Amino acid sequence: MRVYLGVIVTRPREQITPVVLKAARRAIYATFHVPRAVISADEWMSPDGAVGLLAWSNEPEHKLLPAPLRKDHGRAIGHCGYLRDSIAVEEDLRTAADLGPVTAGLGGCFSVFRADRERLEAATSITRVCPVYYARAGSVAVVGSRALLVHLVARAVETGLPAPEPDIDVLALQPMVRHGFFTNDETPFRGVRALPNAAVLSCGRDGSMRVVRRPFPVPEPAPRTAAAATARVERLADALLAAAQPLALHDEPVRLGLSGGRDSRLMAAVLHAAGVPVHARTHGFADDPDVILATRIARALGVEHDVEFSGETERPDAITVEHPLSRARRVIRLCEGMTSAYERVGGYAPYVMEPRTSGSGGETLRGGFLYDQEDVSPDGLRRRVRSVFLSGEKFLTAAANERARTLHESWTDQAGPDGFDALDKLYLFYRTGRWIVGSHTATLMNSPYYHPFLDNQVVREALMLPAEWRHSEEVVFRLIETLAPRLAAVPPEGKPWRFDRGRPPLRPAGLRAWYRRRPVAARGGSSGFNWRSSFDENFLSLLREQLSSAPRELFDVVDESQARRLFSRVPRGWVNQVWHIFTLGVLLSGDWRRSPTALPPVTIPIRR
Repeated sequence: MRVYLGVIVTRPREQITPVVLKAARRAIYATFHVPRAVISADEWMSPDGAVGLLAWSNEPEHKLLPAPLRKDHGRAIGHCGYLRDSIAVEEDLRTAADLGPVTAGLGGCFSVFRADRERLEAATSITRVCPVYYARAGSVAVVGSRALLVHLVARAVETGLPAPEPDIDVLALQPMVRHGFFTNDETPFRGVRALPNAAVLSCGRDGSMRVVRRPFPVPEPAPRTAAAATARVERLADALLAAAQPLALHDEPVRLGLSGGRDSRLMAAVLHAAGVPVHARTHGFADDPDVILATRIARALGVEHDVEFSGETERPDAITVEHPLSRARRVIRLCEGMTSAYERVGGYAPYVMEPRTSGSGGETLRGGFLYDQEDVSPDGLRRRVRSVFLSGEKFLTAAANERARTLHESWTDQAGPDGFDALDKLYLFYRTGRWIVGSHTATLMNSPYYHPFLDNQVVREALMLPAEWRHSEEVVFRLIETLAPRLAAVPPEGKPWRFDRGRPPLRPAGLRAWYRRRPVAARGGSSGFNWRSSFDENFLSLLREQLSSAPRELFDVVDESQARRLFSRVPRGWVNQVWHIFTLGVLLSGDWRRSPTALPPVTIPIRR
């Protein structure tokens, strides 16, 4: 993983002060959660000391891992994530007058940082899975890949202190109560924002600060014939195969997180068609459809496959989990307070060069937020748009709800003429571009991680297909048929393919295929068990304890009476909000910034 920080002073004849540089070199250890001994650092400064680009990494030296900073001809450049051909591309990025057109044409998942004596720039891909954050403090602009790092350096400018305390914008936390991640461009840290998708931030010595957004692809009409549909899908298949090529450069098989779901099986098909060696792994209970179907998928493709069963036996009576306070501290540190402790976020492990991937991001190929949208009437689509911004209103204060309404109103206007397109884009902006970021960042600390579904060019190709057609799931199914025909007969998990939900075909061949595709549902006693939403009173008491000791600021954003009612007994609904509110209590307490006290694991019985 690489971390970047850029600083530029816009006042003539002034330099970056020693306090600011000291704050940056100190704050990295509060924001980059790997052992200090494995962190390497590099810096570039302009001759007059007014522009700086700093980089840190825990990646080993390797032919597939470029150096964090490339410095020549009076300019420095670096990138987070990966580029399809980093050596050839970096020269284009270094010399281009405008980063926008260059980054729009790149393959990979990345963000780019560039500095010279007159300007500091940063750019995001169309998915912004690798984020850019920025802030302004007086005559200093701060840009970086970690929000807290940007914030602490900006605070050092404001306070003159090398180790300032963070300033949490409490009302900005309102999306966290609703969803457990941010559905806007704000962050928990006052004055720090996330750069939008497909955008370039440019900060000049002349005092200018501009954000320029690149246009998104305009969808073409849906195909009217089977031949036209095949041709359109083949274009997307070619883009996916190109996106898989960086994985083939490794000397070892790719570790694929394989489930029985639609997206990870498509990823298995992509890697199979691209000739990439795969070692698939599945986690779950023995009677879980994910385990059953993943085994069938691996067998059909002839790939190595390991299953890690939940619990100590194949069908345990209880499961032992991390103490919730330990979990919350870890998730907050790694995800900078922008991901709920409900989410699965890995921890640090020594860096290994084993390439990894999964089906993460595949919803983009199924219409974004439309992937699970059953009611596609105009009213149904408008209600879904509303839920993105205003879900769970009763758990928030009036001031918190008011903060969300302006953005919702702007999207309501867009959803009116085309709710399909609005939900498609909202997913890209605020699910892919905000939710995936936390877990992706945590994963990058440990190994090279690839996202072919979120490749800059794959997403641009996918957006050329109308969201309504992708919502039918026909596109994903045709991709599987094209890339790995043997997987077309493996049934889906949970629900039928959406295009299969009407009357069965009348022709015998089509009817037989339709029956083979009937979904596999959870039937066993433990197969559908999710401890995060099926915990008992003992576990809830640990969450309730944190609510009782939370700072009063929590109730500037959370409705206190509703929260205490929710935490009074094991909830049957709104379980995620229990986790979200609990997480915010830990965030606002500041407990996550101190050396953690070891806490014992907790046992949760499995309800059958």
